[in-house]
Amino acid sequence: MIGKNLYVLHTPFERCIYFGHIKNDFITWMVRESFKRNSEDETSVHALAYRLVLLNFAAITTTTIMSTNALLDIWSAPDSASIVAALRDEAQDVLAAHGGVWSKAAVAKLHRLDSAIRESSRVSGVGGTAMARRVRAASGITLPSGLVVPRNATLGVSMDGLHFDEAYYPGAHDFDAFRFSRAREAPHGEKAHGNEDLVTTSVHFLPFSHGIHACPGRFFAANNIKLILAHLLLNYDVQPFPARPPNISLGDISVVPVNATMRIRRRVKV
Repeated sequence: MIGKNLYVLHTPFERCIYFGHIKNDFITWMVRESFKRNSEDETSVHALAYRLVLLNFAAITTTTIMSTNALLDIWSAPDSASIVAALRDEAQDVLAAHGGVWSKAAVAKLHRLDSAIRESSRVSGVGGTAMARRVRAASGITLPSGLVVPRNATLGVSMDGLHFDEAYYPGAHDFDAFRFSRAREAPHGEKAHGNEDLVTTSVHFLPFSHGIHACPGRFFAANNIKLILAHLLLNYDVQPFPARPPNISLGDISVVPVNATMRIRRRVKV
């Protein structure tokens, strides 16, 4: 499909005709941007296919990992029973208040679930380093401390160092499911603590990076994850884990345990 699009866009005239009937899909966006850069490396089928694979990995794999981490963290917490009960009550109340339909507005009201997922992404991140950048300047860069970082060196931020810092998160090594929703459930707390949603990035919360390079798909991913867990809470019972199955480290990446098993049954609705 990518090769076909490139063939159609071989000449400037054909590009004008093609873009006169613009398709609103990601492959078209990639091809358009590659032609703007006018480089064989940018317009090769291999380069474009590689970017598409990266997008699929980010969109599908990351959502799967975050959902699974949240499930493992919630159902292995010492107070798992009370956490699940509170999350289930919230999901039932929100769904009933919105006519039994999971609309965007309804999902936005799942504050406890949002907090539990945010807390899970803090303690069970997908990697230890965030915001990795490669130095491109030929002479390198000089940091304020005077340290010179040479060209092609990679810089990053220790995500675990921030996420487990007691200055930002008291009891940082404990999974506190309602760490981010507790204050906003207090009177007048919603507006004051709306900056602690799952999708809100900061200098000390980096699962979705931060600044101009923050993941643009985090809003879609957050809604996906909340819908997955809300459906599970409302329709199934999960047997709590006696201990949290440990994640697997692959270099700087942390993935969910592939051999972990759980016992699940459909809930009997009265």
